[in-house]
Amino acid sequence: MKNTITRRLTILISFALTVSSILVAFLGALLSENFKSDSRGRESISALSAVAQCTVQYKDGKIDKDTYESIVRSASREDQIQYIVINSDGSVLFNTEEIIDSAAEKKIIDSFKKVLDGKETFLKLCESTKKPVELAGVPVIRNEESIGAVFAIEHMTDFLPERKSFMQSVIVSLIIVIPFIVLISYLILKRIVKPIKNVVEVALSMIEGDFSIRADETLKDEIGFLGRTLNKMSFDLYRNVSQLFIEKNRLQKVLNSLEEGVIAVDEDKNITHFNKAFLEMFHLTEEAKGKCVDDIEIISRDLYELTQAIEKKYSIVKNCNNEDRIMRVVITSIEDEKNSVVGAVVLFRDITELEKLETMRKNYVANVSHELRSPLTSIRGLIEPLMDSIVTDEKDVKRYYNIIYQESLRLSRLVDDIMELSRLQNDGTEIDKTFVDLRSVIEMVCERFKLQDEGVDIIYKSEPLPKVYTNYDRIEQVFVILLDNACKFTHRGGQIEILTEVREKDVLVTVRDTGIGITAQDLPYVFDRFYKSDKSRSKKGTGLGLSIAKEILNIMGESIRVESDYGKGSSFEFTVHTEEVI
Repeated sequence: MKNTITRRLTILISFALTVSSILVAFLGALLSENFKSDSRGRESISALSAVAQCTVQYKDGKIDKDTYESIVRSASREDQIQYIVINSDGSVLFNTEEIIDSAAEKKIIDSFKKVLDGKETFLKLCESTKKPVELAGVPVIRNEESIGAVFAIEHMTDFLPERKSFMQSVIVSLIIVIPFIVLISYLILKRIVKPIKNVVEVALSMIEGDFSIRADETLKDEIGFLGRTLNKMSFDLYRNVSQLFIEKNRLQKVLNSLEEGVIAVDEDKNITHFNKAFLEMFHLTEEAKGKCVDDIEIISRDLYELTQAIEKKYSIVKNCNNEDRIMRVVITSIEDEKNSVVGAVVLFRDITELEKLETMRKNYVANVSHELRSPLTSIRGLIEPLMDSIVTDEKDVKRYYNIIYQESLRLSRLVDDIMELSRLQNDGTEIDKTFVDLRSVIEMVCERFKLQDEGVDIIYKSEPLPKVYTNYDRIEQVFVILLDNACKFTHRGGQIEILTEVREKDVLVTVRDTGIGITAQDLPYVFDRFYKSDKSRSKKGTGLGLSIAKEILNIMGESIRVESDYGKGSSFEFTVHTEEVI
């Protein structure tokens, strides 16, 4: 690019200098010829004045026509000048030659009136058909009245050799001077273009995002000032671009760290920003960027107020259902420095779990209230007749007291279970674990239930088991809960079987019964608090046992699951690790 600019400027400057030289030379030659013609013209004016005086005498009749023409012809031959005498009406009185040059004739016609008026003496160098001539004219004055004009045409033949010599000199001079002009122009322009090229390279690098190149600041002229200015602008742009890049990354990190889905749209509802949570939430890809919200069916139906929020500059908060999830959508308009809306930000928050927790909380409160109300109502209903002495028989009084005692125990167990479950669900709860003999735990709990004689056959085939890494009291509590639950829902004459399976890293314990089983619709909720498959709540228990068992196993890093065939029995399985889980 440098060579192209230098070459073009060199040609342009050389051409301009050449043309200027030619024009100056021609102007000098023209001025020289005009100077010479003016010098000769002043000499011919006196001859013209003599002819004019002779013409006055001829008009006055002092000399005859032949004498007059003889005098004028003699003057013409002596001065080598053609004289033309014109009357005041424009007719030619006398011409020393028969033919008048057409170019000179036109000049004579154009200047005749001015000369006739006696206002000026005409003197003009002009080009005739074949050669340069000088045209001069004076008025013919008689009694202070102009009665005609005399014009003289002098052929400047001596100018031709000078012109030819001048043209030859100009051509030779140009042939010699032009190469020097070109060389000098090229060298000078090369020196000028080099810093300009450097500035251009810096500007192009800035356009491409490379701000490391610097312009030359050593020059002290305007180009040096331009280089310093460009370097400062490059530094400022680099700093601003770096800050923008950092802010962009920071914004993207913040957006991606949010659990809520976030998108930003422009005034045309085209997506400009989004985070990963949004893509995962609606199963979209990064191709969503640049698309209009109305073209994405899965979110368009929930964002029909987006246009309204952008146009009217206000926020919208609403809940909507998306497939099996409940979404809270917050739409907020974005304004620029002129308070003009340039888009909006939309936040999607999945509140399905929150809604479930809220529903669970309400059910929990209702269940606790119901479970607490039942024993309290029973106790109150028994105490009132005793206080009013309605019941006086000793046996009935003892029976009432026994019922009150049992209900108080039930109430105490309920409160203990609620407190136990609350402690287990506390985030900071920890359970200390050691290596425990699982077989002895199972045998001890089975023996205890056999002594209760519930009319249910409990079967356990004792076999060697490895030590398990768990908490003795807690694993015993889980086993008691499962056996107690099996006994409650197994009719007399039924059977409960305890099975163990040693696996690579844990022991799988199964408590299987032949009880009433659990329906398919109740199966997902058996570990929920206060959940009872018996809707009449006539069965014994608080409905918290299985919830406590699951919480204990979860804290210890174990798992529990249930399978059931309604009317045939249920099977609860849980794991106990044989080594420390990291």
